[in-house]
Amino acid sequence: MPSFLCLAGLVAMIAFLVQWLRMSRGKVPVKGDVLLVFAHPDDEAMFFTPLLFYLRKHQIAVHLLCLSNGNADGLGSVREKELYESGRFFGIPASNMKVVNHAELQDGMKNVWPKSVIKHIVNEYLDRIGSIRTIVTFDKHGVSSHPNHIAVHNGVKEVKESMPPGLLFVELITRSIVGKYCGCLSLTNYCLFANTTEYNGSRFSLSIPPYATLSSFRAMERHQSQLRWFRYLFVLFSSYTYINEFQPIS
Repeated sequence: MPSFLCLAGLVAMIAFLVQWLRMSRGKVPVKGDVLLVFAHPDDEAMFFTPLLFYLRKHQIAVHLLCLSNGNADGLGSVREKELYESGRFFGIPASNMKVVNHAELQDGMKNVWPKSVIKHIVNEYLDRIGSIRTIVTFDKHGVSSHPNHIAVHNGVKEVKESMPPGLLFVELITRSIVGKYCGCLSLTNYCLFANTTEYNGSRFSLSIPPYATLSSFRAMERHQSQLRWFRYLFVLFSSYTYINEFQPIS
């Protein structure tokens, strides 16, 4: 009986990995160049790695617009350099990255970021880079409920509402507290019941391939100033290491 259970477990694991690999090979509905707008250096590594891996794999041009240099602990200049290193890991040239250091957009849980300032900065970037057709950011819950993340969403939403149709604005869906920290088990539902890259006009998702599961770790290694023991645990158990789920900003 034990050998049978071991064999059954092995077969189930292989089937899971095969399905995981299959669904990571799909395509998602992005248009033109992609602009990722976020709040702090390391957000891109902790929350958006599956997306950035996919875009690099499919040779889709990516732009990173980070709305602060993460200077809450006086390490802004260090963290800015770390972001450029992380971007290089994802194949993004320095010319496609911008870190904002604005007096009204300073890193901090108690700092209120004005939507008007965010809207102006994003619009300015879009005007300068005319090839961007897809804008990605946080949803209204900001993944971790960080007020800076939520402010980024609100500012980007203002941009969308002031634009004529044509650009695709999508947001990273915040999962439940259990869903956030179930690690690669977050893929189980998709492996059993869904195609992660299926797009029905309301939402889509994509997963990191099994062979690239260390991508988030490797990107975070570029953020040495932020690496603490709990960061390793976060990356290991965070569902965002393995899968990103998106929906249009409404």
